[in-house]
Amino acid sequence: MQFNNDHQYTIGLRVKKTKNWPFLFIVFLLVLAIVYSRLITHSMIIGKYYFKYYACTAMGDLPNRDDMLTLLDENKYRSSYWGSGEYRIEYEIFRRVLVLSNSGGTVSNELEIKKVGNRINIVLDDTCDFFYEKTDWKISD
Repeated sequence: MQFNNDHQYTIGLRVKKTKNWPFLFIVFLLVLAIVYSRLITHSMIIGKYYFKYYACTAMGDLPNRDDMLTLLDENKYRSSYWGSGEYRIEYEIFRRVLVLSNSGGTVSNELEIKKVGNRINIVLDDTCDFFYEKTDWKISD
């Protein structure tokens, strides 16, 4: 630490004053807005989801058009297609995954959770647009 003529202390590294702070602040706010728009918390996930799909020649077994997936508190779920059991949310860098495990713990299914605007969707197939869409109705259990 040295005492210079301007009566200021300098410590090893010199910090260069920048006039780019408005730009850096805007970039920071932009990154913060993107992170916030993608934020999905456990309390946001809880609720009822109705299966939706559009005309697509899909292979494989799909839920009925009127299937409803209900995610309850305490990590429990139920559905006429998926049955009932426990779920967990896995947070990855660029996506969130809902893992459904049936009551016996023998079968697990991984579904991606996406936030589209203010809506939360649980995606079965992204190419054919098969997903469960969350409703705003409260669960009466």
